[in-house]
Amino acid sequence: MVQHIASRARRGEKSRELRPTAARTLESVFDMLQGEIEGRTVLDLFAGTGAFGIVALKKNASLAVFADSARESQRRIHKALEQYHLEERAIVCHEDVFHFLNRVSKNGRAYDIIFADPPYGLYPMARIIEAIFDARVLAPGGVLIFEHSKREAPPEYPGLVLRRSRVFGDTTISIFDRA
Repeated sequence: MVQHIASRARRGEKSRELRPTAARTLESVFDMLQGEIEGRTVLDLFAGTGAFGIVALKKNASLAVFADSARESQRRIHKALEQYHLEERAIVCHEDVFHFLNRVSKNGRAYDIIFADPPYGLYPMARIIEAIFDARVLAPGGVLIFEHSKREAPPEYPGLVLRRSRVFGDTTISIFDRA
């Protein structure tokens, strides 16, 4: 299932704004999260094609919220949600991630699992983690999954414990647990 969704995401029209997560990487993330998705709420930041959130919904997450500023991202996510009949458990926000976090911090909603895949080199991981914590959107006991360049080491951050970091070519997946 993961391979199918990730390959469909890659097959769409070419766009400089979208950088789909490789199928092998996405599949490994879900292998590392075995049994942690069902019934949980998911936030997909810098969502791109939305593959992470869509696979999470297919694995019975109760809700997935997608945030990305690219119009192409919004279009593709809506199309995939329709295709897999997942619209009722999804919210797609066409908005800069930092504005989104600032806005949702006011409603008190926290997510069980957050996946962040920012453009490499554009924002330091520590800045995004700080914004997530400032917005209070990672639930107690929640999981933060970060896709980043292997050249950027996962930062230490109070309240987060690095569970695992795994390299896939130029990409690293770092999984943190909220302490």
